[in-house]
Amino acid sequence: MNNIEENHVILVDIGNTRIKYSLLCHAEEEPNACEDANSLFSFIDSQKKISHLYIASVRNQELVDEISAMCNERNIIFVEKHTEKEAFGIKNSYANVQKMGVDRWLAMVCAAEKSKKAFFVMDVGTAITVDFVVDGQHLGGWIIPGFQVMRNALVASTKKVFANDEIPTTFGVGTDTEDCVATGCHAALYGVYLSAVDYISSKQTEFDIILGGGDKKVFAFLKSADNMRLAHLVMQGLARYARSELLKGTST
Repeated sequence: MNNIEENHVILVDIGNTRIKYSLLCHAEEEPNACEDANSLFSFIDSQKKISHLYIASVRNQELVDEISAMCNERNIIFVEKHTEKEAFGIKNSYANVQKMGVDRWLAMVCAAEKSKKAFFVMDVGTAITVDFVVDGQHLGGWIIPGFQVMRNALVASTKKVFANDEIPTTFGVGTDTEDCVATGCHAALYGVYLSAVDYISSKQTEFDIILGGGDKKVFAFLKSADNMRLAHLVMQGLARYARSELLKGTST
């Protein structure tokens, strides 16, 4: 195990809409994205020295099985991560941890490495998830429709409401229907953020906010407070597992 280098390990996050991937040595950077397993393995084959693949998936099992088989053909060790009851000092509140998406678990694993205080971690993507952790204990969380899901549901359910593809990055109001939809959905998401701050404030005076996800730009209007950290949540959660399991001297 001691000879494994970080550029020989690849991390793969299968989300609701895309496959994201990164070498372990680049886990702090913006991950790459692709649409299918063949594209992923075009990159892996170009690296020539990949020995381990760490994967987390919230999508169907078929794609995971396909990637596993392609790893087997190349003698790459395949490691799929699942939600756990306890790890890295975090205790999961779920009675049945299999019901929690691994993306939420890895977001907490990532956040707990970045914060020594109480925290909530907010993953802003197709869905928005928020999870609260105080003194290592997961208190529970929320799952909310993401910006685009919310906007599309509104348009699909009404006859005279229209929307465009713009995602606001500044907070405000609309002066035509398209803008009103966009700014209204934006306000709803901001309401989730404010509610999360309110909830954790009722539990702990000092806390950190860990923010990630492909649509985190909807919160770009927030002045980055001292207690806010940005992260590539699933990638960095996977990276924490990989380093603890593969690299000598890494603490868990």
